Amino acid sequence: MRDYEPYFTEDGSVGLYSYADKDVYHSKFGALTEAWEKFILPAELENMDFEKLKVLDVCFGIGYNTKALMSFLINNVKIKKKNIFTKLCYLVSRGVNNIFNKGGILSLPIVSIDDNKNYSFIIDCLDINDELVKLCPLFKTLKTPGEVYDSIIPQIFTCFDSYYTLRNVFINIASGFYPKNRKEINELLDLKFRDMHIEKEYKINEYVNYILLNRLYEQFGKDYFSKELKKIIREKKNRRFFDKPLKKYAQFNHFWGYNKSSRWNLSAFLHNIYYGYLSIRYKKGKFKAIESLFNVNFYINDARKSILTLNVQYDLIFLDAFTYTKAPQLWSMEFIEELYKRTAPSGLLMTYSTSAQVRNTLLENNFYVGKIYHPKTGKVIGTIASKDKSKIKHPLTPYEIGLCNTKAGIPYHDPNLSFSSKEIMELREYEFQHSELMSSSRYMKIRRDTNA
Repeated sequence: MRDYEPYFTEDGSVGLYSYADKDVYHSKFGALTEAWEKFILPAELENMDFEKLKVLDVCFGIGYNTKALMSFLINNVKIKKKNIFTKLCYLVSRGVNNIFNKGGILSLPIVSIDDNKNYSFIIDCLDINDELVKLCPLFKTLKTPGEVYDSIIPQIFTCFDSYYTLRNVFINIASGFYPKNRKEINELLDLKFRDMHIEKEYKINEYVNYILLNRLYEQFGKDYFSKELKKIIREKKNRRFFDKPLKKYAQFNHFWGYNKSSRWNLSAFLHNIYYGYLSIRYKKGKFKAIESLFNVNFYINDARKSILTLNVQYDLIFLDAFTYTKAPQLWSMEFIEELYKRTAPSGLLMTYSTSAQVRNTLLENNFYVGKIYHPKTGKVIGTIASKDKSKIKHPLTPYEIGLCNTKAGIPYHDPNLSFSSKEIMELREYEFQHSELMSSSRYMKIRRDTNA
């Protein structure tokens, strides 16, 4: 984290500022909001049969795209409830030992997933920075001033104008107390916390971070909660960005392990789950049932190397690499070709980039390409691609395709997926200088004069 500084965005979620790139990784409006609007909503999962969903998250970072996806899936999986007290009494009547399974974990099948569905979600996450990946479940999301006010004042009063007048006054006062980012970051982003808000449907489900913690613990074992990680979390400047119950849960896993068999450890585990907002009764059973649906894997390496080890056809691919001028190796013809090979016939690839260069790279790799619109403003905020033409609701216009065929659309090349960023940039610059294609500025002028 010495190379990054966390900051609160306007929806209360945490973003990252990179010292090396002197730039931010997340928009000022909200890291979590951006994940929903650029990756989850455009996928239209509600119209998709997501029973056996396979997802690739390129440049996982601190995981907002995956967290938003998991939240959507959890909120839309049908849970069947059973009476915990009846079940518990039945088990106790047959002997205390029958309450525990062979691993010593409390076995209370009080909930079950919809019997008509065989849900299974595979999420493969690629990133080169193991530190950020390990920290991802521990970041908190602030409760915004508006949410605090709404939790205090009953919703029944929303019919009165005074409700909103007082709400605005409260938000103006509360925004003066938090969050406190570094001055330079606030100025760079022009952050205005009086308008802090996040849509209810954009919230991270309470189970998501616990599931990710368990998966990280399973993958890294005792190496997960290392001295370096604890040092970062304990640093005074970082403490306010991390969630206390989640930190306690991670500490418990480190010292005891959530799968220990002794009765004493089991009690400690259940108490800790309760402390982290998961009840010992119904929610414990629901949590275990939902957790079993997710197979989350982390590949910590150069994404170009990791992609070659994967032999999966993905229904969704989130291409959320840092801007192509800073990380050209993840926007090259050759890397996109590897993504194309791993896209299911009706799969979707989504990215925040709207550049002619990125779109032309997708077109050159035989993707059908379209636009992602903001759900409220109607502005173009991203690009969507698929092998299936019917999946593209808003295809590129002839003007946009023409722009892709100018010098602006010249793609990056990364032979054998082995060039450095500098070599990739220099190769494209050489192609740009020696290209006979029309410049983008001339193309736009001609189109403008023609339309005039």
